[in-house]
Amino acid sequence: MAPKPTVGIIGAGAGGIAMGIQLAEGGYEFTIFDRADGFGGTWRHNTFPGAACDVPSHLYSYSFALNPRWSKTYANQPEILAYLERVAAQHGLTPHLRPGTAINTMRWSDVRRRWTLITDDGDEHEFDVVVSAVGMLDVPHTPDILGAQRFRGRRFHSSRWDHSKSTAGERVASIGTGASAIQYVPAIARKTAHLTVFQRTPIWIAPRFDFPFTSEQHELFERDPAMAQKLRDEAFDAYESASFDTDHAQTREATELARSYLHRKVSDPELRAKLTPDYPAGCKRPLMSRDWYPTFALPNVSLETTAIAELTERGVRTVDGVEHRVDTIIYGTGFKAADYLASIDVYGTGGRHLREEWTQGAEAYLGTLVAGYPNFFMLYGPNTNGVNSIIYIHEAQTTFIRHILDVLGDRGAHTVEVTPDAQRRYNDEIQADMVGKVWLACTNYFRHPSGKVVTQLPYSGRKFFERTRVMVEDDYWTK
Repeated sequence: MAPKPTVGIIGAGAGGIAMGIQLAEGGYEFTIFDRADGFGGTWRHNTFPGAACDVPSHLYSYSFALNPRWSKTYANQPEILAYLERVAAQHGLTPHLRPGTAINTMRWSDVRRRWTLITDDGDEHEFDVVVSAVGMLDVPHTPDILGAQRFRGRRFHSSRWDHSKSTAGERVASIGTGASAIQYVPAIARKTAHLTVFQRTPIWIAPRFDFPFTSEQHELFERDPAMAQKLRDEAFDAYESASFDTDHAQTREATELARSYLHRKVSDPELRAKLTPDYPAGCKRPLMSRDWYPTFALPNVSLETTAIAELTERGVRTVDGVEHRVDTIIYGTGFKAADYLASIDVYGTGGRHLREEWTQGAEAYLGTLVAGYPNFFMLYGPNTNGVNSIIYIHEAQTTFIRHILDVLGDRGAHTVEVTPDAQRRYNDEIQADMVGKVWLACTNYFRHPSGKVVTQLPYSGRKFFERTRVMVEDDYWTK
């Protein structure tokens, strides 16, 4: 039996925490690196007003750490961050964390059969195994708009919210209408002098059924965890029964329900037309809000659908020549979700460069291993998104990785790598199963510029979990 390998984890969000817990239970030596000052990942960075989860709280929890005191159906950012920090502390992960440490390069040595992690400061750390837990929502997407440097006011991305000064009383431009914007726009709108929302593509919105849990329910969940588990199971089953086929009745019904909701909430036919998408519900990320449509009825809020030409010293100029004068510009333009590991240069066997190999879109085996990169694993990797709570997927992947490392030790082996043939077969299957899926019906962040869907999982979370329960012998090389 070989000595247990040392493990470096990049990222201290929900995935990094789950991985750390698995490794701690297995007696592995590990270090968790994160550029932030603590645990939480995306829930530490995204502090914009109104930030909340769009997965029910009891499902957006670790199965081994159910929280009986979630405040409401869909928890807000501070509550989720506190939960993640608490779980990490309770499982003894704090001594393993290296905060304020950004990793920008990973290099595999064919001679030493080890990974070297290089920080922004040039420090080097060596490990036998590396797990990337940076996830999809790692690098903010800030559009390259002509004249951006000329603008004299504030500019910031929603995931790096500037809390040094309130937007109250200001003229504000919000660029983008994605998942973050539908939360922060209603949260700041009423107190702004004027808010202009620049929309490139309209989005389907469903009503958000968000209810507070009572103190009696909290006591019940604590006294009888099975009742909290029941809520979790109901939410889980709802996700598992969802269809993502474009021609499925469920997709048509979801589209018509969203259309009906829009018609009920927006009476102005011109505004309604601007807010009506031309693609089926589900093609872009499903969104829920009871505040988005009413916000546009406010006298100090306007929707602008004319394309942006440039930024000026005083605001935003659209292609029709109109200058919209503003004090602050907020980019609600999401993340480079399809550009996996965009913040890290990864070099594998023979010096191969992962970014170069992914020029037509990222791919991996079970979203976790990549051929040519021994002892390297990813959480929230290619084609693991969209069909269930990512916490559930994290648990599936971290259990899978722990199992592989345990098998490695039992065999007295030092390295494990997925074979190129196994990775090719798996990804051919994934892309074949994309045919007919709603994600191909419009332009979205799920797709690489090549057109390939690189983020979404085309089958159920439960099926993914089952496939990660075993190591298919011929799919791996161990040495």
